[in-house]
Amino acid sequence: MEVYVEVTYIMNAFLILLSFEILCFLLNIQMTKKQILTYVLTYNISCLFLYIDFFDGFLFLYNLILTFFYFRKQVYIYYPIYIFIYVSLLSFLEYVLPATTIFQGILIIENINMMSFMIMGILTIIIVYFYISFCSYKLNQNDMIDVSFCDVSCLGFIDNGNKVFYKGYPVIFISEHLLNEYQSIDRIMISTATGKEKIDIVLIDEMNINHQVLHHVYAGIMKTSEYDCILNSQLMGGLL
Repeated sequence: MEVYVEVTYIMNAFLILLSFEILCFLLNIQMTKKQILTYVLTYNISCLFLYIDFFDGFLFLYNLILTFFYFRKQVYIYYPIYIFIYVSLLSFLEYVLPATTIFQGILIIENINMMSFMIMGILTIIIVYFYISFCSYKLNQNDMIDVSFCDVSCLGFIDNGNKVFYKGYPVIFISEHLLNEYQSIDRIMISTATGKEKIDIVLIDEMNINHQVLHHVYAGIMKTSEYDCILNSQLMGGLL
C-alpha cells in the first residue's frame, strides 16, 4: 500500500481548519487568524501518530489536552463540539473518497485520483466561504454599534480586553441606569481599571447586537461606566 504522507498531512490540516471555522460559526465566537493557524499546526501534529502506535483513541486524549491548554474553563464547550465536527468530517470523507482509511483518528490517503482533487477543491471552497462569511461580520473595536434588549436601545462598545466569563460564557456589561429593575442570578468579583469590583449578573433572554439576535446572554450590571454597554468580542462571531 502506497501512502501519500504529504497529501494526508494537507488533507487533515484542511479538516482541522474547517472544523474550527464551523466551531466559530456554531458557537458564534471570534478567533484571530494567528490563533487558527496555531490550532491547525498543533492539532495536526497528530499525523505523527501514524508512526507511533499508541492505544486506540489516543488522538482524542491528545486533542483534549490541547483543548484544555488553549481554552481552560471552556474546554467542556469546545472539546465535544470540535470532536463531533472533526469525526463527522472524517467519516464523511472516508465514505466518499476511494482508497482511504482511518487510522488513529487520521484520514490516510492511499493514492491520488481525480476524486481526491475534487474533494480537496470542495473543502477549499467551503473554507473560503466560511472565512468570507465570518469576515462580513468583522467589527472594528473602536466602533459603537446598536444594541437593544428588554425594550431598551443603546450603543455598545466592543472591548477586546473584556475577558470576563460566567460559567464558561462571555459576559457583557450594562450600565445600571438602563434597567429600572432587574433580578440578579449571582454576584461575581471582577478586576477593573480602578481595582476589584463586585457586580450583579443577570440573564437576558434575547439581545439584538448589530442586527444579530443572541439568546440567553449573561450581563454584568455596572454602577459606574462611561459606556452604556460594553460588549465581549467573543459574542460577535467571526474571524478577526
